[in-house]
Amino acid sequence: MNDGRTVKPTTAALVVAPAAATALTLPRTLFGRGAVRTLSAELEGLGVRRPLLVTDQGLVAAGVSARVVAACGGGVSTVLFDNVTENPLFTDVDAGAAAYLAHGCDGVLAVGGGSVIDTAKMIALLAANAGTVADYAGKPGVPHGPAAPLVVIPTTAGTGSEASPSAGIHPDATTPSVGMNSRHLVPRLAVLDPELTLSLPRRLTAATGIDALSHCIEGYLSERDQPLGKAIALDGIRRVARHLRRAVVDGNDLDARAEMMMAAYAGGASIAMGLGPAHAVAIVCSDQGFHHGVLSGIGLVATLDATAEHAPARMTAVAEAFGLSSGASLAAGVAALMRELGLPATLAELGYAAKDLRAMAAAAERSHFNLSAPFRPSASQYAALLAHSIAVGDMDP
Repeated sequence: MNDGRTVKPTTAALVVAPAAATALTLPRTLFGRGAVRTLSAELEGLGVRRPLLVTDQGLVAAGVSARVVAACGGGVSTVLFDNVTENPLFTDVDAGAAAYLAHGCDGVLAVGGGSVIDTAKMIALLAANAGTVADYAGKPGVPHGPAAPLVVIPTTAGTGSEASPSAGIHPDATTPSVGMNSRHLVPRLAVLDPELTLSLPRRLTAATGIDALSHCIEGYLSERDQPLGKAIALDGIRRVARHLRRAVVDGNDLDARAEMMMAAYAGGASIAMGLGPAHAVAIVCSDQGFHHGVLSGIGLVATLDATAEHAPARMTAVAEAFGLSSGASLAAGVAALMRELGLPATLAELGYAAKDLRAMAAAAERSHFNLSAPFRPSASQYAALLAHSIAVGDMDP
């Protein structure tokens, strides 16, 4: 109780600071079979009448974008931008932002996987902030304000970009992606409709599912304390372990597809807690066009055993959620799952052609993904982890 007297702070009060808080910002989220049919009312609620529809040409050809346009309702006039490449480029973003301004759009509607959604996030940012994507991506701390209203409808179940505060874009086709992290990149609305993932090919189902797993595992292992986020991450790991095989074996298994959409969303939420060395490996090796989900899984296999020594209690919780017996190697478990799904589990199996191992290791050590990780490998440790993955075949984790 304060009786009006001035109280001099103690020495302890002067030197003991509260722990840094980890924010968990999630979009308004609609989930379920046929959820896309709510789009008209949701756009009305956001005041969006002329969205830039960001997608790729494959989804246009498959009729998915047309289905979304129909769901927008007669009062909405969409402007199509379908020039997003598989590994999105700076030029994709800048062209989309130019189209947004040229057509007088008032919001962004993303329909697709992580490449489309990440591109749409940066387009939405540029729609309300000056400059080009090069002014923001890979440049933490650059001042910026809120983005234009962004609605995302994922058609894959892996990247979690629909729930994350980040985006990754490649400066060009041969350069690893650079990222941006901001609460202003979290979409206003995420519409999760598992029916839209039924046409996802078997290999992409597997690769994106492993991507979701990598986000959940590294988010849970992060040193940043966010109890709700940790619970979401463990839930996502359980869903992948129980349902990814089913979704790969039978692409029409709607229940398995729905479970994997939830796992991917959990992975997106987990990203806010920070990732780790598996993703540092994935980004360093993203210069040869391989799928990010496969690279992230290979990164897990390469780094999890070393990480276990630094976070044994959290690693035990992850292994249990994954369904492993006590003492089993999580790296070996992830490798076994990847190979069961027909995916490579090492850089050797992938066919990755390493050019300069020392430069790769140095780049991995500099990665921002190390900032919240319980194990922050040195350049020499990264070199050893990468060398092992490059050297081993399909008999090793």
